Amino acid sequence: MGKTKVQKFGFLIGVVAMLIIGYGPAIEGLTQVGQRVLACTVLMVVFWITEAMPIPFTALLPIFLFPMLGITGSGGQNGITLFAHYAYSTCYLLVGVGFLSGSMVKHGLHKRIALGIVSKVGKKPATLVLGFILAVAFVSMWMSNTTATVMMLPVALAIASALGDEAAGLKKAMVLAIPYAATIGGLGTIIGTTTTPTGLSLIKETIGVEIDFLQWMQIGLPFMIILIPFFWIYMVKFFKVDKMPDIDISIARRQYEELGPMNKGEKYTAIIFMICVVLWCTRSILWGDWFPFATDETIAMFGAIMVMICPIDFKKGEYVCDWKTGFNDIPWNAVILLGGSMVMGNAFRDSGVAEWIAAMLGGMAGMNSVLIVILVGIVTAIITELTTNAVVAAAFIPVLAGVGEAVGVSPFAMMLSCLVACNFAFMLPPGTPPNAIVYGTGEISLKDMMKCGLGLKIISLIIFPIVLYFIVMGVFGIGTV
Repeated sequence: MGKTKVQKFGFLIGVVAMLIIGYGPAIEGLTQVGQRVLACTVLMVVFWITEAMPIPFTALLPIFLFPMLGITGSGGQNGITLFAHYAYSTCYLLVGVGFLSGSMVKHGLHKRIALGIVSKVGKKPATLVLGFILAVAFVSMWMSNTTATVMMLPVALAIASALGDEAAGLKKAMVLAIPYAATIGGLGTIIGTTTTPTGLSLIKETIGVEIDFLQWMQIGLPFMIILIPFFWIYMVKFFKVDKMPDIDISIARRQYEELGPMNKGEKYTAIIFMICVVLWCTRSILWGDWFPFATDETIAMFGAIMVMICPIDFKKGEYVCDWKTGFNDIPWNAVILLGGSMVMGNAFRDSGVAEWIAAMLGGMAGMNSVLIVILVGIVTAIITELTTNAVVAAAFIPVLAGVGEAVGVSPFAMMLSCLVACNFAFMLPPGTPPNAIVYGTGEISLKDMMKCGLGLKIISLIIFPIVLYFIVMGVFGIGTV
């Protein structure tokens, strides 16, 4: 497939902007190295937003550009690290979870969970929509939101195809409920979406604040639990689903029954996965002091090792997961994007660019800190419609560290606001992969997605400051220091 006009224009603009910034007149307050880091950053952000090059490939550009522009090389010159960040620790959280996710898909455990929920919600159209939302959101907490969308979409389309034209509103509600629920469900845990580990890694590197699995659940779960009922009520009312007669959901029940009893692979996968979840949730409060060097990545790799060595049939050499399945399910695009984000974010800080930007925004000092944090979330929620949410997190979180210090607002609170609001992409297909997948089916028009998504975005932005201020910061005290 050839490049679009936007991609061609983005490539040209990115390259020209890099050359002008990198080799133009000296910028006051920046060293030559800082000026060239800024040039590379602008190039990468433009490429990411316009997808002038594939997003993961753009994340690899520093390997070529940094040495060519005299920024740094393999030896970490100018105090800037390059190659080490492509093997950042969080990358191995994604690798380990890939093996666990691959095992769930291989044995059909994820499908059993989702179909089990949908098949038990009853015949009322409104509760059917709720069933899809709950099923997708729950599955999306533990695996890629993209995988959760791909898994449940055929079920929704199968039920929709059995309905007449009079149920058009229900079809749209069911299909659109899937990407929206996958996105919000992904907020619940660190492993639910690639955006969260990317953002948390940048936060740890730039300001030294580390958030573990349990702490993130204290941030993400309140948003997920509170948003889901509002989303359900809104979609039921928006598509007038509550006024429709009862329907036949025998397709979902039949598919669930066809799965039969749980096989060994499902049982072993479920046990190993639950052990990992318990370890993730208890590390910081129970056993972490006994194993001080263990991290969330350690637990993920423990899970990966267990599914690789746990036999289903020892004589036949069959194990819960095989190398090919696990390797193929690792989100390599996200691993590379995370590495490139870390390179850019650290270079941004270490070259003085973040400090320079912060100085320019010092005029915001004196504004109400809560208002500033909320404004960051609103701006992020708007921008995230134009490009995938992981890219927004990668591009903007490093900048907020210096901005927060300059205006006297907690940098972590601003970064947290940006990271959460990145997930409020509901209006356009480019905002998040689940949106693009569902739009690509042809079952949903762009007009439907924009109109329904706008309402959900407004609901999110109304609830966002309340949950952030009163629950995340108020109850749990996260982001207050």
